Amino acid sequence: MKQIGRTRILVVGDIMLDKYVVGEVERISPEAPVPVVKVVDEYSTLGGCGNVVRNIRSTGAQVSCLTSVGWDENGTHIEEELVELGVNPMIVNECKVTTVKERIIADQRKVQMIRVDREVTEPIDPNLLILRLQEQDEKYDIIAISDYAKGVVSWDLIQYLERTGTPVIIDPKPKNSHLYNMPFMITPNKEEWKEIEPKDEIRPEYILVTEGREGMTLIDQSGSAIGRAKIEAEPVEVYNVSGAGDTVVAIMSVCLASGLDPLKSATIANKCAGYVVTQTGTSTVPKNIFMKHYDEVS
Repeated sequence: MKQIGRTRILVVGDIMLDKYVVGEVERISPEAPVPVVKVVDEYSTLGGCGNVVRNIRSTGAQVSCLTSVGWDENGTHIEEELVELGVNPMIVNECKVTTVKERIIADQRKVQMIRVDREVTEPIDPNLLILRLQEQDEKYDIIAISDYAKGVVSWDLIQYLERTGTPVIIDPKPKNSHLYNMPFMITPNKEEWKEIEPKDEIRPEYILVTEGREGMTLIDQSGSAIGRAKIEAEPVEVYNVSGAGDTVVAIMSVCLASGLDPLKSATIANKCAGYVVTQTGTSTVPKNIFMKHYDEVS
C-alpha cells in the first residue's frame, strides 16, 4: 500500500470556471415578468476536470492537471487557483475563450434561477498537449480523464496516454466513447451507460456504473474474481447531485493509486459520493471524512 500523500495522479480534461451570483429576490421587474435579484455575494470555483482536481487534492494526494484555457482573465484565474491548491498546472492556451458557467442563485431557497454559459467548443491540438506532458516527463500512479466534450480529449491523446502503461480511468461522455479504446476503467452514470453499452469501440477492464440512490454496479471484464458487484448506497437527504460523478472518478483514482483493488475503491467512492450529494453547491470530500471511509474499508 502506498501512502495517500505519496500517490501521484494526472488529471486530463476540460476545465472551466463555475461562477455564482447569489442574491435576494423581493420583487418582480417592472420591465418584464422576471424576478429582480439583489446581489449579496459572488464567488467562483474550479469546474469540469477542475472539480476532479479539487476532490483529489482534498485527500492529500499529489496532482498534475493537463488542460487548455484561453488567453483571458478567466484562464489566468484558473491557473492561479490550481497553483493555490498545490496542483502542477500543465496548461496550453489554445481555447478561444475559457469556458465559464455562471449561475444566478436566489439565496433564501437556494434556487438556481438561470445559468449563463460562455464557451467555444473546438478540438485542441493533441500534439500540443502531448508536448506539454513530455516537457515534464513525470511518472504517475493513475491517469484520470474527465471528459466534458469541450475539445481536450481526443483519440491521439488517449492513445498516447494508454501507451505510457499507466492505468487510465475515464469519466466519459457517450458522444466521445469511440475515442476511448481500452482504458482500465470508465465511470458512467446509468443513463450514460445505456448509450455506451451497445457500442463495440470501447473495451475497458472495469466499468463502474453510478446509479444515484441505488448505489453503484462494478462490472469486471478483466477476468478477475469480482464479476459483477452491486454496491448499495446509504440513505441520505440529497440536496445537489452536481459534481457527484467528479467525486467518484477522483476517489477511485486516489484509492487505486494507493494500491486498493477496484471493489474496495468503489466502496469508498460510493460513500464519498453519498456525502457530496448532501451538500449544497459543488462540494468536495473533506480529508477526515475520506480517511474515515478509507480506513474502514482498507
